[in-house]
Amino acid sequence: MHIEPNRLFKAETPNVFVILDAETEYALDVHDRYLAAEHVNPEDIPPRTASDPRQALRLTPRWAAQRINTLSWLVMIDGPDGLRPVRMETRGAPEHDEAEIVASFFNDMASYQALTIVTYNGFRSDVPRILLAAAAAGLRLPASLAKLHAPWPRGREGHLDLMSEICGGADRVHLAELAAKLDIPAKLTCHPERIHELMERGKWSTVKAVAEGDVLTTALLLMRWRHLVGGSTSALESTLRMTRFVAEHLSHRPYASDWIQHGDRILRDVMTSQTLERAPARLEEK
Repeated sequence: MHIEPNRLFKAETPNVFVILDAETEYALDVHDRYLAAEHVNPEDIPPRTASDPRQALRLTPRWAAQRINTLSWLVMIDGPDGLRPVRMETRGAPEHDEAEIVASFFNDMASYQALTIVTYNGFRSDVPRILLAAAAAGLRLPASLAKLHAPWPRGREGHLDLMSEICGGADRVHLAELAAKLDIPAKLTCHPERIHELMERGKWSTVKAVAEGDVLTTALLLMRWRHLVGGSTSALESTLRMTRFVAEHLSHRPYASDWIQHGDRILRDVMTSQTLERAPARLEEK
């Protein structure tokens, strides 16, 4: 399989990578305005089992009628020795509303002249939601994110969507499926389908942990994927960098122990493998 290096990183690409993930909830007030604009009486909408797909769309708010309640982003620096995580930032409910969350993210990104946003399925999900939320709040894109405003042609907007890059022409798969193939920790905090239950119960710290967990998984996925074309360190070193980062900066989070144990296991397996490889040579010497 040939992979064009320019699709992953270019000589002129900045050395700052920002991996992000957003969590959202239904904005029922927005959806109600949509129904009013369509002159739809909610009581007249047939059950969800209706055969007319247009009616089903009126039942469940689509992405434009969803509100960001949590946003996590990890800043990584790409130096001569490959990618290194620098800091994790998270903003979310109940401390911040959608406008404040996006404004905080923009303010942070304004400190960089240029960067590359990295997501998993963010082209279809996170990025459009962030841009629409910014427009609704009357915000302006910082210069480092200005190219996101015009996403075509793909690859020039400063956004790397790993779902598109890795899946290519194959069927799209979940982040956890790729993580399982590469033995990367994923979805440690809770089952993905429970996230809205956590929101309804006001378990916002756990919701933040879910977003951070997806960011960490995506970050290690990025490091492993770039290694294919010489753009990062080995699988072992990448894993150790991420697990050490979690241990040093995120040890209070519920996913931390799993990440740390994962790093310990990977290192132990490598050391065991090297010991077994040296054993025959020792026997021959005797």
